[in-house]
Amino acid sequence: MRSYALAIGLAMLLSAIYAFQNTGEVAVKFLIWTRQVPQGIWEVAVFAGGCVLMWLVSLSAAFEFRGKYKKKTRELEEQVKKLEDERTSLLNALNATSHPSTKEEVIQLVESEPQEQNKEIKPREENEQQ
Repeated sequence: MRSYALAIGLAMLLSAIYAFQNTGEVAVKFLIWTRQVPQGIWEVAVFAGGCVLMWLVSLSAAFEFRGKYKKKTRELEEQVKKLEDERTSLLNALNATSHPSTKEEVIQLVESEPQEQNKEIKPREENEQQ
């Protein structure tokens, strides 16, 4: 933030120097409006107007991205809540069952399944030869 303030201050200083050095009058015409304005003041005003316009455009783009990311965050939070609810209901169902297995046995069984799937399956020929 400090660098932005420094850049704006420097631009304002250079603009002021430019405006004081270019005091000649210019005729500015826009539609039906005509006015005699010092050249330096007019150019600084046009520059400042362009800066404000670009700031407004970038601000609207920032709000657009912010809304997009808020929506995505909301969707992901809803998905997490659904998964937590599903997990809770599964744990409650596990606690309510009269199956002789304990929770620890079920957890060990679930954790060991991926390891069993990763075992290499030998081709039939190798199995028959052994």
